[in-house]
Amino acid sequence: MIDVRTLFDKIGARQFTAEDAKALIRSSYYFGAAHPDVHISLGVNRPPDFHFQHLPQYEERRAHSMFRSMDQAASGIAATLNSNAGAAASRFLSFSDVQRAVLYSRSGARACGNTTVRAAIASMGTRTGTMYSDVSTVIVVAVLSIFNGEIVLTTAYPANQSPANRPFPPDGLDLVECRNQTFTYPATDGA
Repeated sequence: MIDVRTLFDKIGARQFTAEDAKALIRSSYYFGAAHPDVHISLGVNRPPDFHFQHLPQYEERRAHSMFRSMDQAASGIAATLNSNAGAAASRFLSFSDVQRAVLYSRSGARACGNTTVRAAIASMGTRTGTMYSDVSTVIVVAVLSIFNGEIVLTTAYPANQSPANRPFPPDGLDLVECRNQTFTYPATDGA
């Protein structure tokens, strides 16, 4: 977790690093309340469905996108936050009545490359298997929330298409959703 002032200062100076992002991911996992982690494809030392063992509702989803590694997640999240949209989201969270901001970031996608998508395969209504594929990342979605006065990364994931029933930034723009309003900002090129 990170306090709003520190996050705002680092983002304002465009100095929120991949190491800062990893620390935010780890602390959010251990101390955050809602979604338990960032969507990261886990390595060969764990079963392929480890991500879903504690969240069975995700296993049956038609498709579920994940960062390919912790490094990719950190790079994507750092680039998402080191943008004009990231600065705006941190400003919004500095107001006492704002508890959540969602970023839909083309800036973050530029730092990610490909996304791993896990798909549940079914035949005649019965699940028959799982398929993994790599696709281009179009946006990074990052949900920042206030938890006990600190900022947590409720969830973050790469997406290769518009998330269902969610806003989607036009080409060249990032989008912030806060209190049922959307705001767009020019996308940036780096973390």
